[in-house]
Amino acid sequence: MEKIEIHKAKEKDWPYIQEKIKKYMLDGTDASYEQFSVAKLNGKTVAFGKIFDRGDFFEIGTLGVDYYHRKKGLGVKLLKYLIEETKKIDPKKEIYGVTHVPWFPAKAGFVEVLEYPKAIDDKIKEVFSIDRSKITVMKYKEGGE
Repeated sequence: MEKIEIHKAKEKDWPYIQEKIKKYMLDGTDASYEQFSVAKLNGKTVAFGKIFDRGDFFEIGTLGVDYYHRKKGLGVKLLKYLIEETKKIDPKKEIYGVTHVPWFPAKAGFVEVLEYPKAIDDKIKEVFSIDRSKITVMKYKEGGE
């Protein structure tokens, strides 16, 4: 039986996170291990994600799952953990995410939105090098659609 643990990242997780941010071309702007949480499978780090506190809202991002551990539910479990962490900080703030794979955050209750904070649009322009039409902005909605 596989054992899954999710917790705040530790300094020893940082080289793994840095390597995967670069490999998956994720937003590593001003990143440090203290900002991340990790998912471990049988003691091995296989996924990571970050909560960005944008002042008026939260953004969950820089989330990655090792290629050979995808489609096992680890990413969704990590995403739900990050949602719960934002609620502990401020349950009234809205939660957004920016993705090129919208089916993934949809499994955790995110829905596509066309209106979102300007800071999200600014991030898309600064960080993403892929075609803007392939980017989806999503917002967490309790209970999904």
